[in-house]
Amino acid sequence: MRHDFLVFVPLEDQKSSVSYSMYAYGVKNEAPRQTDDEKSLCLSFDGNHIAVLLYYFSGFERAYVVTGWDSESSEEKSSLPGVDGDLYILFTAIGREYKSLKRLIAILTKYSEEGVFKMPQSFWFRLCALIQGRKARKSNVLHLLHLTKEENEFYGRENDLCTEISK
Repeated sequence: MRHDFLVFVPLEDQKSSVSYSMYAYGVKNEAPRQTDDEKSLCLSFDGNHIAVLLYYFSGFERAYVVTGWDSESSEEKSSLPGVDGDLYILFTAIGREYKSLKRLIAILTKYSEEGVFKMPQSFWFRLCALIQGRKARKSNVLHLLHLTKEENEFYGRENDLCTEISK
């Protein structure tokens, strides 16, 4: 069983207290809330689904594709700044890979904010391989999305992300 995790996103006016800012995408368990000290926004993520964390440190950017850590498997447990809970990191991106992942997240979340993060891990491993191999063109990614959907019969008609993106 994968564990849920909390992400604390620093608020813009509190940048001086931390050395980074960040964005987090994924399937949230509940609506975001401000922490008691009013320095960050708390997001609760479903550990059974993928989340993408984009960090902006001074001078560089880094992205992580993560999911909750599974205590019953042999996955390596990891932790990241601003995250409360154990994570399994599928992919780390900097530089060109960071920009490519960020662009693909914008494309894939255009029509369904959380739909793509409910895709199985195999989709995300393949997507990350496309990014690493410099083959992450929009057509290749949409083809991968269609293949994954057909293989797993993952979405019903009411949640058909592929149909919405193809329009």
